[in-house]
Amino acid sequence: MTLNFTRNIVKTNVINVIKNREDREKMYMEIIKFDLNELKNLNTGFAYYLLGRSYDLEENNVEQDYKKALFYYQKGFDLGYPLCTYSLGISYELGLGELLKIDKHKAKELLNHAYPKIIDLINNPKISEVERLYATFVTGAYYYFGLGNIEKDYNKAFEIIKECADKGHIAAIYDLGANFYYNGNGTDINYDLADYYLSIAKEHGLKRAIDLYDSRNKIKK
Repeated sequence: MTLNFTRNIVKTNVINVIKNREDREKMYMEIIKFDLNELKNLNTGFAYYLLGRSYDLEENNVEQDYKKALFYYQKGFDLGYPLCTYSLGISYELGLGELLKIDKHKAKELLNHAYPKIIDLINNPKISEVERLYATFVTGAYYYFGLGNIEKDYNKAFEIIKECADKGHIAAIYDLGANFYYNGNGTDINYDLADYYLSIAKEHGLKRAIDLYDSRNKIKK
């Protein structure tokens, strides 16, 4: 069975936001979303990764459920799927609710094991462009947080995350608004662009984007 996904096309006029766009035309952004019921019928590492991060980070319109997230991460890990190995590693790095306590040693072991396999996955010509996009996004997290043996590099992280956002990765879109443009990590501070990207993630139902957008608006008032 082939994994299907939807692309919701966002028509946005960014002439007044992106000052340095040479063409200064309307930008069309396609947001990638997945049907979790369909994913549950697929016994693939990528499907398990998407299910795990959906329950972990409240993506694709599901409520947070760390128990389900860990279940799917573990299933993908058992298949040797590197994005699930990464997901377990970052869960030990940051903690996963009350299910996993922070364990930096275990995190580094898993993250170091996952990274070269993620690079191999990105370079695999047989995978879909969507899977490649999600694998690429993960490498951005390595540079942003300085995970495993990768040195923290905000400039490199921004470059990767911006590329993923332009291709419709909603978490990357959120990160541009929540972190990079707002805090000036890897790029200049630009509150207009921060609001722009955060609003796109918010309009497509990403809960953490909704919460942060509302919080920032309260501060403005």
